Amino acid sequence: MKKNNKENLIKKNILKESKKYISTHGWNDNLFTLISSNNKYKISTLNSLFPSGYISLLKFYLEEMNKSFLLKAKKLNLGNMRTHIKVRELILLKIKLYKLEKEIIKKTYFTLLLPKYFNISSYSLYKTVDEIWFIAGDHSTDFNYYSKRAILAAIYSSVIFHWISNNDIKSTTNFLDLQLKRVSKIPKVKSKIKDISTQLPQGFKNLKKIFAIMQ
Repeated sequence: MKKNNKENLIKKNILKESKKYISTHGWNDNLFTLISSNNKYKISTLNSLFPSGYISLLKFYLEEMNKSFLLKAKKLNLGNMRTHIKVRELILLKIKLYKLEKEIIKKTYFTLLLPKYFNISSYSLYKTVDEIWFIAGDHSTDFNYYSKRAILAAIYSSVIFHWISNNDIKSTTNFLDLQLKRVSKIPKVKSKIKDISTQLPQGFKNLKKIFAIMQ
């Protein structure tokens, strides 16, 4: 256990060190070379802790961001709010956390749009919407389980893209409210998914595949 804790701490320190390079150069094969350039970490150490190179580091970053979100979410006073308000507050919490390192989030977002990262982005998106629904109090196990997550995946992705594009919290909040309102008025699940997913950037294929699975 002590070894794992020590290893995890080193990985966190490496991630912290890497952020200044990611914000400028993004996620690519040169990242480890840049990290090791100050002689603080050897390439061999980086490869040992992150066997798949920057891909492993990217996955670790997403995991750490998720842990941070869960910790902050526990402190929210969701109380007796209606479910859709809880979902709204949780998405806004995500954006507040993202705002702390927007350039890295932006680089990460557009990296995950590329086809080669489909598995990573799909898993990350599913995990995000699943946890939002769980925290909001949804414990359904029937078809609604999948439909709610597919719909929220579309809403969440379009809202994050809107925020990245305009850097305006007020505008993004209004956009989020509009999406939640529109979904509540659309009777059929498939119509909901198709309607919102048209607002996503062209490169974002994940939702189409999620929708295809549901057909």
